Amino acid sequence: SADFYLFSIRSGAIFFLFYALKLKMVALSFWNIFAALFLLVNGVECAYVPLSAVRSTGTRPRSSNPWVGRHPRPDLHMISTSLSSTASADFVFEDISLEECGVMLQTAEKAARAAGDIIRSNVGCGSDVEGSSSSNFEIKKNIKDIVTEHDKNAQVEIEKVVQAAYPEHSFLGEEDVPPGGEASAAALEQILNSAPSGFLWICDPIDGTANFAAGLPYCVVTIGVCYKGVPLLAVTYDPHRDEMFSAVKGQGAFLNGQKRLQVSTAITEAKDAIVNAGCPADPNAFEASMRGMLALNKKARGMRVIACSALTTAYIAAGRLSAHFGYDLSSWDLVAGALLIQEAGGLVTDLDGTSYKLETRNMLCSNGLVHEEILGI
Repeated sequence: SADFYLFSIRSGAIFFLFYALKLKMVALSFWNIFAALFLLVNGVECAYVPLSAVRSTGTRPRSSNPWVGRHPRPDLHMISTSLSSTASADFVFEDISLEECGVMLQTAEKAARAAGDIIRSNVGCGSDVEGSSSSNFEIKKNIKDIVTEHDKNAQVEIEKVVQAAYPEHSFLGEEDVPPGGEASAAALEQILNSAPSGFLWICDPIDGTANFAAGLPYCVVTIGVCYKGVPLLAVTYDPHRDEMFSAVKGQGAFLNGQKRLQVSTAITEAKDAIVNAGCPADPNAFEASMRGMLALNKKARGMRVIACSALTTAYIAAGRLSAHFGYDLSSWDLVAGALLIQEAGGLVTDLDGTSYKLETRNMLCSNGLVHEEILGI
């Protein structure tokens, strides 16, 4: 580490001077003594300079840092200086600094952890209650689309954190919008046209609510921050495994702030791919998804239906899945996952092959290498 290196310099300089004087090394040159004194003085001085003063966002938590005991934050200075020219060009927000993005990312992660605590404490809330009249959850549009009191509470916690840090930013959460694709599309359009600061936070406090209520650990918190309609940063937090997937546009994607994410480059054909199929609540969209699953099942190594888009897109970014397709998605289902995949080297498009945008509702996400083949199937 840097501290051990500085300690070694100081110790070596002291050792050298001590024995030089003790043995009365008259042949010792002036320049040897000068070099030892220089290392001693500068080593002591550097030892008292905190690493956080050298790095824009240090990886060692300080005592005043609310993240003490958590995973280290991403070192955005390190990230930015190690970028390829292509990645640097992707950061097109000239009026936003990387330091500002780093602080905003910490806020998003803090909000995600607050919601994650609610998930962890209440997972399985509907599994021990008989009948559909349970007060633990309510049906929204149909029996496949439910909401619990914990979804609402988790969103409240997210919004508290965000509004405390950025009261001028706009906020769109799933629990503020009536059920159905038309309502979610209308809500997105309205808020995009009325975001005075240009910043829009989009969240799903519990993606995979049915899994959550049943006690299945496949439900996560997902938050995306957009600037002038373009995804800027993303956070997807899996509280069951304490995995924080994060990305800043043009700066790469990371797991727990340390491990750089990369899609799987070993899978180049559908026959070797594990593909996840979406599980939409709308009956017509569900039938379309199952038709796609049956067609792909003949070509792919394996099919999965995890029923949590935010988690499966994070898994593609981490190289754990090769592809995921879905129908009738809302902005909060995909905004974070799309940026994670793009920053990890993958590809996200509409099912017609057009580029992803916030309004995209039918999508294919992949490592990029199997994308065209799966679209063709």
